[in-house]
Amino acid sequence: MKYRILLAFILLFSVNCFSKEKPGKTFMILFNETELKEAQSSPEYIALSLMDKYQTRTYSGHSEAALLVTLPSNTLTECEIGEILVQVNPKTKLSLQEIAYRIIDLEENKEYYNSLVAQNTPKQNK
Repeated sequence: MKYRILLAFILLFSVNCFSKEKPGKTFMILFNETELKEAQSSPEYIALSLMDKYQTRTYSGHSEAALLVTLPSNTLTECEIGEILVQVNPKTKLSLQEIAYRIIDLEENKEYYNSLVAQNTPKQNK
């Protein structure tokens, strides 16, 4: 009986520890394609400047070019992210706010997004 209680406790404790989201804050940085072409840059090249400090992921294609940056702590704001200097091309360094079209804090907007999805999802009656 002791072993079953101990096993249940360990199982519940381990599930609780591993199921939590990783701490951090994620920002989506959108770029205007024409401005990037004028600067002779790309989201991938800009991400190289941030890769040593933060986790990054780039997206481009039919829509706006985007860069997702995940910070290990929740201390920085959109304005502070915009002040970070990035290498735009081999000769030019700019602050992120000068080259970015928009910087969005995804953690701040998650609640708003969830409420929009809940409003627009049809309620299923059984």
